[in-house]
Amino acid sequence: MLLSKKWIWRVFVTGLCAWTMPVFAEESSLPSEPVTVLDTVVVTAGRIKEQKEDVTTNITVVNEAQIKQSGARDLGELLADQGFMTRVYSNSLVSVSMRGFRTDTHGNDLSSHVLILIDGRRAGTGDLSKIMVDNVERVEIIRGPGSVQYGASAMGGVINVITREGTKKLSIQAEGTLGSWDYEKGAASISGKVKNIDFSFSGSRESQDDYRTAHGDRYDNTGFDRKERISLSAGWTFTPSHRIGAIFTRYEGEGIGSPDYFSENDPDDYVDDDIYSIDFIYDGQTSDTFLAWKLRYFQGKDEHEIFDPEISAHTPTYTRDTDHQGCQAQVTAKWSQTHLTAGFDWTHYEIENTYSDGENEYDNPAFLLMTKTRLMDEKLVLSFGGRYDQYEVESDDGRSTDETNWSSSFGLAYKMTPKLSIRANYAEAFRMPTADELYMFDDYSEWGFGIWSGNPDLDPEESQTYEIGVDFSNETFSASLTGFYTAFDDKIDYTYNPVTNITIYENIDGATISGIETTFQCNMGAWFNWPWEVRPYGTVTYLIDYENDDDHTDLLYTPQWTTGYGLRCVNTDLGVSCRLNFIYVSDQDIIDYEETGETSLDGHTTADLSISKSIFTMDKSGELSVKIDVRNLFDKQYALVQGYPMPGRSIYAGLKYVY
Repeated sequence: MLLSKKWIWRVFVTGLCAWTMPVFAEESSLPSEPVTVLDTVVVTAGRIKEQKEDVTTNITVVNEAQIKQSGARDLGELLADQGFMTRVYSNSLVSVSMRGFRTDTHGNDLSSHVLILIDGRRAGTGDLSKIMVDNVERVEIIRGPGSVQYGASAMGGVINVITREGTKKLSIQAEGTLGSWDYEKGAASISGKVKNIDFSFSGSRESQDDYRTAHGDRYDNTGFDRKERISLSAGWTFTPSHRIGAIFTRYEGEGIGSPDYFSENDPDDYVDDDIYSIDFIYDGQTSDTFLAWKLRYFQGKDEHEIFDPEISAHTPTYTRDTDHQGCQAQVTAKWSQTHLTAGFDWTHYEIENTYSDGENEYDNPAFLLMTKTRLMDEKLVLSFGGRYDQYEVESDDGRSTDETNWSSSFGLAYKMTPKLSIRANYAEAFRMPTADELYMFDDYSEWGFGIWSGNPDLDPEESQTYEIGVDFSNETFSASLTGFYTAFDDKIDYTYNPVTNITIYENIDGATISGIETTFQCNMGAWFNWPWEVRPYGTVTYLIDYENDDDHTDLLYTPQWTTGYGLRCVNTDLGVSCRLNFIYVSDQDIIDYEETGETSLDGHTTADLSISKSIFTMDKSGELSVKIDVRNLFDKQYALVQGYPMPGRSIYAGLKYVY
């Protein structure tokens, strides 16, 4: 018999107290010698550099070593390895879910409920397959709202992809990979620093043929002709406290198969994608470090084209272009116990597609204020944040909507011991209606979808999230446990009227989402003084509530359990590194668009294996290593989207040279 939701919360709170008290008592009985535990520095939660232990929300950092060991080809694969649920449409269109919310893959990030950032600003897309990880220093993940820091769409979480900057040591890398389904990839990178100029460049090109499922069936039109990714950052530190930098990123995909359902396999439709952006950044601070500031301007474009050769051989049947630009300005004052950050953000989108007569525009200036205070010999950290957003949405026919929104957050973290801390946080978030949701009127009857209509009376979606957690970390073991509760109001949904054959957007009551998250990792090799680093790890999310308030049905495309766990082993003397990673996603309710009669997508467990071995290492000649990645190790038949089975066992082997 399953435990009731009330009892689950009681068990969680009791376990939280039971976990903290013994460790606190143990620390109190130890000698008063200081314990030094190095902490991770993060920038996403407060938009400034701060220690992770001072953050009052649940934050995860995926470092460069973990990224390289994962073998992930894009951000979607990397987050799936970390235990997040992703939805994948065959080599293209990848979304990620956090706490019952997810990114939107079919347009820009204005429709998303999880916000993707590149170096602290909006990426302009919710499609994770377009975001590279080749030139990435780390990925910081905030589980929970981030609207105070970054505005609309950050309801379920924020994922910040932080690109690498060059250091004094010159680094050159070259890599070639071959694999299943005629997969080919070549990549190269170089980074370094010459006097006051730092630079970092990475580029890659890959291609793949159609794959087979675990049942051995060929899934036609699932390959792609090429995917190219480029990332370039450079900076000039003209005084020790001032740096001007630029970042350029580009993803270009050509001939990406659009196969439709496996049961209705389309052999020739394909997609071309092109997304690029450029940032100009100035960082500075006073000589006494009391004031620090950052200025940024960015501009980019996302081009999406769908081709159906049966209709036209070379002209796209659908296009969508999104231009986005913006700026960020912030200044931080640092007193001995208090930091105060004030900032201004501005974002502007222009969106045009085949069915519009012009451009839909979105304009969003915003002001933010965040403060953090340390009390009781810096054991107690208090944080507050507020943000005022003003936005205007204008349709291609001139109709417009003006709205304002205030978001706030409050948090505290208490360091019970140098190793153990507890935290609590309250945060608000919102998502504004898009121009399509407000004003569209398109007839899709020839495709069987009828007429879709916007609703100019829509209100913004809003949420309020409460969370409490505990974090423990020492030299060999770290773990966190978080409970959260979210009230989701004015959810934007749609209703179909069979009489008029019109589907119209509307606000509904909303949803209630609550759950428990936990992560852990430990270095057993250090415990037992082994020559190997043997590190088991895991991430688990369990949703207690995830239902619509109006009819109490479960949220669609939302599994109750998502987990990522495994074992990492490293021996630096032998030059060996290996990782066995498991991903489990439970059943989830879906809409049966395929008309099979199924109303849910089965849960699944998959495994990936990565092994790398240094072939030779010389101080003057660099290092050459070989790496083997096996995806879907046990050849599991599964799908992340109904009707789109994933590849069977896939093996990739590559050589990598590092100087």
